[in-house]
Amino acid sequence: MANEELLTEVKAGNEADEALAIAPEERRFTVPEVPVHDSFLEVDGLCKYFTVDTDILGRPTKFLKAVDNVSFKVKKGKTLGIVGESGCGKTTLGRTILRLYDVTKGDVWFKGQKISDLKNREFDKLRPNMQMIFQDPYASLSPRITVGEIIGEAALQHKIVERSEYHDYILSVMDMCGLQPHYFERYPHEFSGGQRQRICIARALALKPELVVCDEPVSALDVSIQAQIINMLIELRKTLGLTYLFISHDLSVVKHISDEVGVMYLGNMMEYGSNDAIFNHTLHPYTRALFSAVPVPNPHVKMNRIILRGDIPSPVNPPKGCKFHTRCENCMDICSKVAPPFKEVEEGHFCACHLYTTEEEREQLLIEAEEEEKRLAEIEAKKVTFKKVWGTVTDKVKSVIKKDKPEEAQPAETPIEQNGEVAESVTAQPAVQPEQNAVQQPAPCHSEPACHSEQSEEAPAVKEKPAKKSKKAATAQPVPAEVKDAEEK
Repeated sequence: MANEELLTEVKAGNEADEALAIAPEERRFTVPEVPVHDSFLEVDGLCKYFTVDTDILGRPTKFLKAVDNVSFKVKKGKTLGIVGESGCGKTTLGRTILRLYDVTKGDVWFKGQKISDLKNREFDKLRPNMQMIFQDPYASLSPRITVGEIIGEAALQHKIVERSEYHDYILSVMDMCGLQPHYFERYPHEFSGGQRQRICIARALALKPELVVCDEPVSALDVSIQAQIINMLIELRKTLGLTYLFISHDLSVVKHISDEVGVMYLGNMMEYGSNDAIFNHTLHPYTRALFSAVPVPNPHVKMNRIILRGDIPSPVNPPKGCKFHTRCENCMDICSKVAPPFKEVEEGHFCACHLYTTEEEREQLLIEAEEEEKRLAEIEAKKVTFKKVWGTVTDKVKSVIKKDKPEEAQPAETPIEQNGEVAESVTAQPAVQPEQNAVQQPAPCHSEPACHSEQSEEAPAVKEKPAKKSKKAATAQPVPAEVKDAEEK
C-alpha cells in the first residue's frame, strides 16, 4: 500500500512538472475567445449616413441617417422579412449589405467572412453569391438588349458558364423561372409586369447565388401575379437552398414567406423575432399600430385601429431619445431623453422600448446620457475657443502684413483719355493759359532787337510741350477778344 501511495505521489508530481513546463507567456496570459460568426449572414451595428450639408472646407456637418445601428442574424436557407413605413430605410439596408452603398459604420459578416471592409476587387469575387431583385421591373431592365443577353451577361462576365454552353444554360434558367424558350430573342417591352419580374429573378439566379435580397419584388404586380411569384420564390428556396432578405410593406406577404421578421422605423430596428412571435405576441407599440392597419376580409370582424398622432419626424433632424416617442401613446419621461437599448426580451425576440427595461437600467442609461452630454459640451466649448484663438491669430497676422507692406508712391495726375478725347477738366487749362501769358507779357518793342531775340529763344520752349486740345474744348469755349488783340500785336 505504501508503494502504491508512493507511485501515485510520483505521478502527481510528474503531472505538476509537466504543467509547470508550459511557457511562462502561456501561463500568465489567456488568449481571448474570438467570437464565432456561425450565422450565414450577420449584421452588427450597421449604419449608413448620407451627407446633407458641408462647411467651407467640405467637411460634412449634417447627415441623413437612413440606417442607424441595425443588427440581426440570418441562418442559411431561411427568409428574413423587413417591414416598415415608406422611407424607413428598408431598401437602403439591403443595398448597403450588398455594398451598393458604402458602409458608414458597423460590420457585415457573410459565411464567417467580414465583407464590410473588403476592397472592391476582393469583393467582386463574392458578388455572384449575393444578388438582388429590384423593385421596379420596368426600370431595372435595359430596353436595348434581348432577354437572353439580360440574363446571361453577368454569367459570362463572372465566368459562371462556358461560352459553348451559354445558350443551353440560359434556357434552363428561363425554364426554371417559368419563361418560354422563344422569349430568348425578345425585348423587355414585349412583356407584361409579371413576366418582367420573372426575367429579373432569372437574371439574379443565373449567377448561382446563395443570398438574394428581394426589394419589394411583388409590390407593382396584381394579386394573382403576386401569388405566382411568391410561390415560385418559395419553391426555388427549397430546391436551390437559397437565403432571402425579403423587403416589403405588405404584412400578409411577409407573414406567408418569412421565417423571421424585423420591423424598422426611421432607420432603426424596433423589433425582431420569429414569424410567430412578431405576429402573435407583439411587443413594440409601433408594431402594434402597424399591424392594426392591416385590413381583414371579414365584415363581421371589428378591428381596433390604433391611430398614430403626428407625422414621421425628419431623418435629418430626428427627435432626441426614442425616435418614436413623438407618436407613441405609451411615452414616458425617459423616452424623450435616452434612446432605448435593443435588448432580448424573450428568447429570440428583441425589442427597443423602455417598457421592457428595469428601473436600474433606466437610471444607468440616464447617467450615461448625462456623461455623454458633458463630453459633447466640452468638445463644443473647445471648438468655440479654437475659433476665437484662430480669429485673433489671423487678425494679428493681417495687421503685421499691413505694417510691413511698403507704401506705394502715388502717380502724378495725367490727362485721362476717354474714347480718344481728353477730359474736360484737363482741357480747360490750355484755354485760359494764353490769356494769362498775354496779360503778363509786355507788348513787343520793334526798336530793340534784343526783345525779338528773347522772344525767338522762348518760343521753342513753349512749343516743346504743347497742350492737347480737344475738339469739344475748341468748339465749346470762344476765344476772348483780349487774346485776339494780343495775337495781332
